[in-house]
Amino acid sequence: MLLFYLMISTDHTFIRAADPDDAAFLKHLYTPQMPHSSLLDVRRELLVPTVEELREMLGHKDAVRGAFHAIEDKTGMIRGFCGIRGVNQEAGFAEIMLLFFEEGDYAGPMAGEALEFLCDLGFTRMRLGKVLAHCLDSETALRAFLVQKGFQSEGVQREVLYSQGRYLSLEALSLFPEVG
Repeated sequence: MLLFYLMISTDHTFIRAADPDDAAFLKHLYTPQMPHSSLLDVRRELLVPTVEELREMLGHKDAVRGAFHAIEDKTGMIRGFCGIRGVNQEAGFAEIMLLFFEEGDYAGPMAGEALEFLCDLGFTRMRLGKVLAHCLDSETALRAFLVQKGFQSEGVQREVLYSQGRYLSLEALSLFPEVG
């Protein structure tokens, strides 16, 4: 079940469906120097797609209908991306993705607003019982943000990615809807 949002306006951000014109911005997040867990493939390997490949991916209707969104500040500048993937309605969970260009944005209001949007999408609209997020051990700002927002560790896969001369571990974190 995918839902379509044109644009959500919050106090500090605009969250809108990502489109092919966002490919060049997204390309900047695919870097071996600072890998993002949300951009690993299903085998947990680092991808380095071209702008054209990203443009094609963002052009598919599944990518822009409820699954992948651009996060803009109030001036219209893209600050990051967020999304929900791997929706398993039967098991009642999905994985959320939250990516910012600047690590400092995880400590600011945009991250909170994007997470609130994703939780509304997952818990309210899709009626999921749990959302998951993943963090490489190099993504300390993202992990700190998720823990502050109530995510609990589900475990760590040790040394799943080799990048820049070292192995990185991947932690899974989960959040359940607030009851009451």
